[in-house]
Amino acid sequence: MTAHFYILAESFRNNKKLSTSEIEEKVKRLSEDINLMSKHKSRNRIYTNYKDIYPQLFYSNYTVSDFICSSQQLRKEGVDRDVINALNNIIVNNASETTITSSEVKQTLIDWNDEDNCHGLIAFQKVEDIENSFQVIYGIDGWYKFRRHFLGIYPKNGDYFIDECSMYFPKLTFHIKNRETVKKILFDFSKSILKHLGHLNDTFYFYRYRTFNNESEKYLAFSIECQLEEYAASKDANSTKELLTFDFLDTFNQYLQVTCYPHLRLCTSDNTGDNKYYYNRIYFHEGLPSISANNILIGHIGSHI
Repeated sequence: MTAHFYILAESFRNNKKLSTSEIEEKVKRLSEDINLMSKHKSRNRIYTNYKDIYPQLFYSNYTVSDFICSSQQLRKEGVDRDVINALNNIIVNNASETTITSSEVKQTLIDWNDEDNCHGLIAFQKVEDIENSFQVIYGIDGWYKFRRHFLGIYPKNGDYFIDECSMYFPKLTFHIKNRETVKKILFDFSKSILKHLGHLNDTFYFYRYRTFNNESEKYLAFSIECQLEEYAASKDANSTKELLTFDFLDTFNQYLQVTCYPHLRLCTSDNTGDNKYYYNRIYFHEGLPSISANNILIGHIGSHI
């Protein structure tokens, strides 16, 4: 799926409530986010209407145009060079020019989404009257959430789904068998799977650095914090050890056998009105330094083992 992002002029307007240091920090962070998104140019297109955005009073008494067209003068006047470079990186280096107006984006394009295309905003500040799920506010987490949102709606197939997950959950590493096992539940559980993977990537990853009395306490705390529909489990029956052991490639290009005992329970489907209790699982390992930079390892997404 190709994501078409529009940098709207109004999100660079009305910065009077922000201090100079806050504006500087935000624009630098947004520039870093744009760089990461641009690494996947085949999946992310960025546009802006220069005519609309250039006149916006962005920073102190300077317009966006001043940053783009009069950068040398701004440096002489003491504006941070990194801030100037960051805004140029966003507007000039990574955005393609478009004549599409903000109104056209908000009234027409933002709702045009299908298996191959989705549309959203890259915003320096939140654009009112547009759902948060369609906006990428500075902070790369916004981009991850945007892509996860549409992956849940358009999961396509097992291969595509796992490939996309590998990009949008950077702290997780997926065993190749997931491409097959996820197929059995994908179209009824895509949103649930993504929600639980998000909890592992965004929250549980950092549980590894906390101190707990035992494993049960750790998984209970995690389940409560993330409000899981069923508590995560840290262990399983020994009889399933062989089935829960997977080969992962380490940094020495050798395969290591890793047993993925801990699991999250996928008990409720995405389908409205479906009250059936399901026994699907995400089995994982908390990670090893020698495999994928200590990422959490996802051994199996699918039916209960």
